[in-house]
Amino acid sequence: MKRNRIVIYGLLYVGILVGIGYLTHNNIPLMIVLYVVVIAPFFYYFHWINKEYATMNDVLEKIINNQIEKTQVERFVANRRFNANLNRLMRNIDKMRSMKEEDQLAIEILTNNITSPIIYIDRDGKIRYVNNQFLNSFEVNLEINDIYEKLRNKTLYKFIDDTFIFETHNTETLGINERYYQANAIPIRNRINSHYVFIGIVYIFHDITELKKYENLQREFLADASHELKTPISAIKGASEILLNGNHPQETIKEFLTIIKEENERMERIVNEILLLSRLESANLTLNIEKINLSELIHSVINILNYRLLEKHQTLHLDLNDNLTITGDYERLKIVFINLINNAINYTDENKSIYIKSYEHDKSIVVSVRDEGIGIDEKALPHIFERFYRVDKARSRVTGGTGLGLAIVKSILDIHQAFIEVKSKVNEGTEFIIYFKKS
Repeated sequence: MKRNRIVIYGLLYVGILVGIGYLTHNNIPLMIVLYVVVIAPFFYYFHWINKEYATMNDVLEKIINNQIEKTQVERFVANRRFNANLNRLMRNIDKMRSMKEEDQLAIEILTNNITSPIIYIDRDGKIRYVNNQFLNSFEVNLEINDIYEKLRNKTLYKFIDDTFIFETHNTETLGINERYYQANAIPIRNRINSHYVFIGIVYIFHDITELKKYENLQREFLADASHELKTPISAIKGASEILLNGNHPQETIKEFLTIIKEENERMERIVNEILLLSRLESANLTLNIEKINLSELIHSVINILNYRLLEKHQTLHLDLNDNLTITGDYERLKIVFINLINNAINYTDENKSIYIKSYEHDKSIVVSVRDEGIGIDEKALPHIFERFYRVDKARSRVTGGTGLGLAIVKSILDIHQAFIEVKSKVNEGTEFIIYFKKS
């Protein structure tokens, strides 16, 4: 209808011009004046319309380029309806921009507080998002809109490149910077006209270093336990076969039965200590926490092991503060001191001394167990708390050691948030120092 109106106005305007020409054809000056009077407003209106459209176009370009700061302007152009629509458009754009900024902030807060490195790469291979964990964990310097080819780590680049090229979901275990990650590539597809179009891939890397370490420790533990149990089992089997193969003198029978008994006891000790370690590392471990007089605890252990000191004619020097108390599980801490003092006795020759001292130091209560034994080589010191590790295998076999004692000591002290250190010199002796937190 609007178009018809324009056509009618146009025809009417043409008719006026024709009428003026017909009525004033004998008076040229009058015709020119009338034409100017009629045509001038038209040209003025045409010029005004062009100016308005130019202004509208300029305003729209500024909105597109985000160059207008206000969300409401009273007047852009003369057309009130157009002004109202422009203001409505600007408010909607500003609202959408605010929502986008809020969403972006929420995503950044969320992903930067997730411990897993995350990166999102769009279909053009450009990085659209990367969290701080990714930058720090993989020691890379990337920015938004960088291409992923800037990655210098070969392992990381190969995984990302392979999955990006083939647009596939994939999960692999990667070793990067001495850590292990479960790398996940998750393609993102958008549904357009009943078709799914690839728009990018999100990569999430879960740090599984501790899990890998635990798996390796578990494998090593099973291998060591099997090896340790194999020795007494073989000895028992060998002694049994000899006894079953014919008649033997009473002394021989007694000798082999003694071997069977000793190896059986050794195997029992290994199994019991493995079970103890397992209980100590269990999530369901229950501690009977109480206040413990440290001097009384150490004296109770000495009473148990005193016969061993007498057998080896060793002298025990005590320098204990009778007023020191700690908080912990009495029976489990008793195991700690039985192991440490028993080791001091085993690895110290006859007619030598063992020293036990307790005292306060800063915010700690300290216990020292020192011997004059064979000592520990400096290279062996980092390993002495490992399961089945023995400094002197021959002496351990003679004394009945399983290689689990110090591992048990470390586990119990860890549970009590206590710290243990070792000082040792070969052929001079060893000192174990325990630091308990004050109650």
